Amino acid sequence: MKSFIFYFFFVIASILVISCGNEGSYYEQISENETVTNRILDLNTTINEIRQKEKGKIVKEGFDFIEYEYPIGNNDSYVVSYSFDDKGCWEIGVDCYFAKKEDALNVLEGFKTEITSSKFGTPSNDNSLYRWKNANESISVELDYQNTDRGILVLTIMANT
Repeated sequence: MKSFIFYFFFVIASILVISCGNEGSYYEQISENETVTNRILDLNTTINEIRQKEKGKIVKEGFDFIEYEYPIGNNDSYVVSYSFDDKGCWEIGVDCYFAKKEDALNVLEGFKTEITSSKFGTPSNDNSLYRWKNANESISVELDYQNTDRGILVLTIMANT
């Protein structure tokens, strides 16, 4: 009887571990909310259009900015921020704060691959900063990986005037 109870609890615990541990990589989880290339399309939209489509928790907002926080993993998060002027959204930031360097590296490689595979092509790389521009240079994307070893990664999408 004891072996049956032990076996039963072992099976239940295994099922729980497998079902809870299959969330995907951090890059996959971030992309499930919205990919970087889709966020680029949010440039020049209004603050009300962003409010309607974002699913994160609003952590700050004002007349010309709004920030959303998304939990990821067990105790990590990333923040998506939008800045607006009279033409609409001119800057989008994705700030990642992870406990593990490996998770930051996963997101770094995911972002880099996604953006490079898009119309932006190969980035320049200068002082721990990848930089992409579209053909007419109206949009810039910057990926700051200077503090990746501390789990911090900063992506900035800008409409250039």
